[in-house]
Amino acid sequence: SSLVVRVCDLLILIDKVVKMKFLFALLFLSATILLNAQEAKYGIKSAIIKKDVVAMGQNVECTWYMDDYGKKESTELTMKTGGVAGEEKHIRTIADGSSAINIDLDMKTAMKMKLPEKPINYLQLTPEIVEKYKIKETGEEDIAGKPCKKYGLEITQMGQTVQMSVWVWKGLVLKSETSSNGMVVMVETAKTIDETSAVPTDKFTIPDGIKLPE
Repeated sequence: SSLVVRVCDLLILIDKVVKMKFLFALLFLSATILLNAQEAKYGIKSAIIKKDVVAMGQNVECTWYMDDYGKKESTELTMKTGGVAGEEKHIRTIADGSSAINIDLDMKTAMKMKLPEKPINYLQLTPEIVEKYKIKETGEEDIAGKPCKKYGLEITQMGQTVQMSVWVWKGLVLKSETSSNGMVVMVETAKTIDETSAVPTDKFTIPDGIKLPE
């Protein structure tokens, strides 16, 4: 019976590891869908947007930093990795041209990844972009007090094809709902939008003591 218990524990551990890897891939996919440095793509100059994220049943806090009409962007995620009493994980993703820099602020590591697709600029939806992502306008709704247009689309990145509904205000995605194989796997919802505070410049840089591998 002890062998059965150990096997069951091992299967549970494997399941948790697989789910955690998929969760991180999903969160990174979400971040890179937003980020695209060196291009003005929003209708406001700067903002600090706090979002609540539920990804595969995991609650994640997200803060999105944007400046210079989107030429500078980063996101920071805070999540627990082991349930209610687990340790917190802090991840920063910075836009870097056609790439994204993913920083583990706890482990003091950084990794640069080339974006397989250019993020969508909702202020410039060309016929080619609409056809490529199967974009359809599906309605209007207020999110965090802002009037948004709602779109449905399909995105394939990092080997994953997902269906999304997005709520967009002045080019910014204030809410998104991501589905895979007919099941909702992640929902992001903006709670506060700060358009007046100065965006800290260090949110767009790699912290001291962390080196990016060459």
